[in-house]
Amino acid sequence: MIPEPAQQDAVVTGRRLKTDRSHIRLSYITHFYLNQQDISAITSLLRRYEGYSPQLLDLIQFIIVDDGSPLSYDIPDLDLNITWLKIREDIPWNQPGARNLGVLYAPSDKVLMTDLDHEFPEETLRYAVQRRGCGRSCYRFYRWGGKERPHPNIFLMSRARFMMFGGYDEEFSGHYGCDDYRFVKIHKYHGTRFPKLSRRYRCRIRDDIDYKRSYHSLVRDLTHNKAISARKKRETLTYGPLAGFSRMFLNFSWEILHDHNRQNEVIRKKRPLWKHLWYWRWLVGYK
Repeated sequence: MIPEPAQQDAVVTGRRLKTDRSHIRLSYITHFYLNQQDISAITSLLRRYEGYSPQLLDLIQFIIVDDGSPLSYDIPDLDLNITWLKIREDIPWNQPGARNLGVLYAPSDKVLMTDLDHEFPEETLRYAVQRRGCGRSCYRFYRWGGKERPHPNIFLMSRARFMMFGGYDEEFSGHYGCDDYRFVKIHKYHGTRFPKLSRRYRCRIRDDIDYKRSYHSLVRDLTHNKAISARKKRETLTYGPLAGFSRMFLNFSWEILHDHNRQNEVIRKKRPLWKHLWYWRWLVGYK
């Protein structure tokens, strides 16, 4: 494929392209399905994040997945690194597909997957950005506001490990529940650890969502997916690690509604010895 003129110029001069996201250290992935009056539930959250430290925001990519919402809306101008995706089909309870799509577009190996009704203080996001890679650990967060135990489907993990075992099983899409449970079980069977992060780095249950104006009206009924989950459990225990997972992945179409990069130039730390340590990484592994 022939590069665009701007890309050709970058090749000649060695300049970094504006779309270069090699500096991103954390991909923040959330999804929504809103079928009431507006999308303020997502825009108000992003506006709050927009007020965080510019140096922190430079290193985070926000990936927003609209899971087929029937609403028409305008995406506000936000000074964030942001990719806004829209699934064209209105598939009920398509969280598995929405998360798979979000992780697909993540430019960093560290991915934070979360629901719309939770938010992260600046200190917690800074920790997630600065910490080392997750490797085979999938971290969970304690919460303020509500139950003390971690939320069952908020994860900080490696994108590579997510993809290694197929992501979420989209056979659960179309009906409510059990997709997170089977996701965790499959990963545990393959040796993924699920430690809890320190209570110092919590997330928070949001109290500003208008559930009558900016939410959804889908019915929560576990009956259908509980039967699927039970079958998958039997298959895995009977036939081994490759069974009990449909490998259905991105069974829908989508489009990029908005893609924006912050204009700040990120100052990168020089690491001239990094290349010469390759043998050490070969011996003991990396991350």
